[in-house]
Amino acid sequence: MLPEIQLDDVRFQELVSEARTRIVRHSPEWTEHNVSDPGITLIELFAWLTEILIYRINRIPERLHLSLLELVGVRPAPPDPATVDVRFVLERPGSGATIPAGTEVASPRTAGRDCVVFQTNEELAIPTGRLAAYALERAGQVKAVAMAGDTAEPTGPQQAPFGSSPAAGDAMLLGFDLPIAGLVIRVAIESSRARGPGVDPADPPLVWEASGTDGEWHPAAVIGDETGGFLLGGGAITIELGEQTGMAGIAGKTLHWLRCRVSERNRAGTRAAYSGPPEITAVSAEIVGATVQASHAATVRGELLGTSDGIAGATYALQHHPVLAPQGAEAIEVRESGGDRWIPWERVDSFALSAPSDPHYLLDCPRGEVRFGPAIRQPDGGWRRFGAVPPGGATIRFSSYRHGGGRAGNVAPHALAILPAPIPGIASATNPRAATGGVDAESLDGARERARLEVRACSRAVTAEDFERLTLAASPEVARVVCVAPAGDGPIRIHVLPRIAQADRQLELQELTPGEGLMAEIASELDERRLLGTSIRLLPVKLRGVSVVVDVRASPLADLERVQQDVAHAFYIYLNPLIGGSPEGPGDGWPLGRALNQGELFGIAYGINGVEFVNILRMYETDMRTGEQAAQPTESHLVLGPDELVASGRHIVKATYRE
Repeated sequence: MLPEIQLDDVRFQELVSEARTRIVRHSPEWTEHNVSDPGITLIELFAWLTEILIYRINRIPERLHLSLLELVGVRPAPPDPATVDVRFVLERPGSGATIPAGTEVASPRTAGRDCVVFQTNEELAIPTGRLAAYALERAGQVKAVAMAGDTAEPTGPQQAPFGSSPAAGDAMLLGFDLPIAGLVIRVAIESSRARGPGVDPADPPLVWEASGTDGEWHPAAVIGDETGGFLLGGGAITIELGEQTGMAGIAGKTLHWLRCRVSERNRAGTRAAYSGPPEITAVSAEIVGATVQASHAATVRGELLGTSDGIAGATYALQHHPVLAPQGAEAIEVRESGGDRWIPWERVDSFALSAPSDPHYLLDCPRGEVRFGPAIRQPDGGWRRFGAVPPGGATIRFSSYRHGGGRAGNVAPHALAILPAPIPGIASATNPRAATGGVDAESLDGARERARLEVRACSRAVTAEDFERLTLAASPEVARVVCVAPAGDGPIRIHVLPRIAQADRQLELQELTPGEGLMAEIASELDERRLLGTSIRLLPVKLRGVSVVVDVRASPLADLERVQQDVAHAFYIYLNPLIGGSPEGPGDGWPLGRALNQGELFGIAYGINGVEFVNILRMYETDMRTGEQAAQPTESHLVLGPDELVASGRHIVKATYRE
């Protein structure tokens, strides 16, 4: 059953009561208020007519709402597809392969969820290549090591790549005579074991980098290290290169270089150093794969929509929706009865300027519908067509279109693992990182609210509400916006909270801080909308970190570890600036400036299956930058500023069985 739309819920008696109240204020000389008075009778008559009008307006169908929005130039925004880097692995290292543009990679289909399909945005050619040069850098001096074919076999002192006493900055360099951007390279090393008290094999003090076009070194990702930072001896190290790579002149050779450099600290920031260096006797490298960007989309080719009956304003539904905006040759094609040629038609945003003979069509991307031009009665009684109509008996098809987009595409790392169509030379494909950027199509309620604001502000930023609306529209990566009026002659402060795909966990301050690229995109959009002389300052949203320490008693049959995880997870959802604030589960984010009461957290804990009793529950304010929590718990009521939001620190939950 369709939900009942309530544009206005005022009823007959409310209308009569309000009118009689206004009589006292505006017409005090009116003294007869009995039901028999003709004036009161007229009031009741018009209230009855108004209630009937409201009743009919509340039953306007959704399609008419969309048509009314189009009259003011507003259409619900289509979904945005998520993007992700897909890593393709070769069957035989060094063999090379070509992955065509539009290659599909999908997630497994489960009982409760269909597969999510991504397709590559461009062709990926994995080249064949080997190691071309090997060099060592010690104390700022670089020396080349002789090569034996495509393998480096150092001898004597050159077997210690970082010297007899490794120091920060010492490095070994591997040169390649082909571009290595986006490639996955496996470096095979034969070496002795290194020594280093306190050096962690899972996090050694080594940094892998690639030469860049700007003369700088750019970080490369280690996705597999069998050597444990040389502490386990020889083995293979697999490196994934980014897009910012280029040629550099080193040791008299201009090549694409990969560098392994000794650092003073490991990735965790802890000081670590080698006491005994590794001795490398052989080094080789080969290309084992590459990464390419893909978008959440699946392509349908040659879908037949039906046969035209020659009637104006006909609508045809596609099998899949929402549909992504057509690109290139993606278009409606029409073949007349008895013909053998498909004729493409042109997509337009409106039929207002279409002549009766123009082969135009309109595509409703969120609903997946194709519409042809209508015929409208003119003042003289005749009819005029806006856009041509396929002749009766003609076959209509979509040459190809892409469907997908939305939050469903924000898949977790390694969720994509299936190649629907095998690719020669490719063994597997996966996404090493989570997909981001997927946003659902705009709802009808959202479009109505946006239309109200746009009609009022005319795309100019005047009020705080205007700045917030335009900031949200500047990028799909913006989740929430808070605009603070200036104090005196100061700038307008706009606090931005970025969108995070999977927010039901502990969120780090770095994730909740918008990046420079997003801020620049917002600034460019607002600069065109602000009034002359208005200054704007973009800032991250103000966050008050809260950590909860709770001790609960679990029922005898409950799994203690599961209870602890469920309670902590519930707190991470509830105390969340993006999806928090709702006791029933994920919501719209913690309300701006709303205080936090300790009693709310008791309710969250008691709502977890398996919790019988909450023994201790304390709230601590937490520094979101350092993660350090206050020495003393807060009072039962935490007051927030009018422009502040709550964010979770680290929650500590202990569950024990009741005695």
